[in-house]
Amino acid sequence: MIYRILHDESYLMHVIPPVESMTKLGEEHGTFAFNAEPKAYQGVWKPLEIEFRPCEGSRATEVPDVSENFGRLFLSERAFLVLGDLLEQSGECLPVTFGGSKGYIFNPTSTAEQYDAIIQSATAYDEHGNLVHFGFVEARLAGVPMFKTELDLYKGVFCGEPVRDLCVSEGLTGITFSPDASNPLGRSYGQIQ
Repeated sequence: MIYRILHDESYLMHVIPPVESMTKLGEEHGTFAFNAEPKAYQGVWKPLEIEFRPCEGSRATEVPDVSENFGRLFLSERAFLVLGDLLEQSGECLPVTFGGSKGYIFNPTSTAEQYDAIIQSATAYDEHGNLVHFGFVEARLAGVPMFKTELDLYKGVFCGEPVRDLCVSEGLTGITFSPDASNPLGRSYGQIQ
């Protein structure tokens, strides 16, 4: 099964300050903070100082093991020890600091498109041209730990059961897994009338 990774709002969410990424990575690569494209940064990376903030309406105070935000994951040192080797098969783990601690930003560079894994017949748009549904050919993504899709402008992060099972068995905090890959909120939209 394919899951959409969602931030658990009972934990703080990581934020990459745009000025920090622009200053350290330069004009050409500094858009890292707000460009979710699956582009590699390892060759130009300089560790960024990131921040953690509560989601709107949340009273969260705890930094999680893992945080999802804008097509990337934050990994604490503990989460990196658990997931790092597996995730580096489909992206890069970039070192960051926060409040005197160390962690990583996982930048997925694998896409569903590169594996020809989009179910075209399941891709649907509303009357305004907004994407409302999509799906993946799971068999083509079986060996891909984590990926993105151009369909949602690379803003979602998706994984299979091996990543989800490892996070659950190791008790990693900060994210949830939704089997509804096309729902960025992870919540039900209500009953069909």
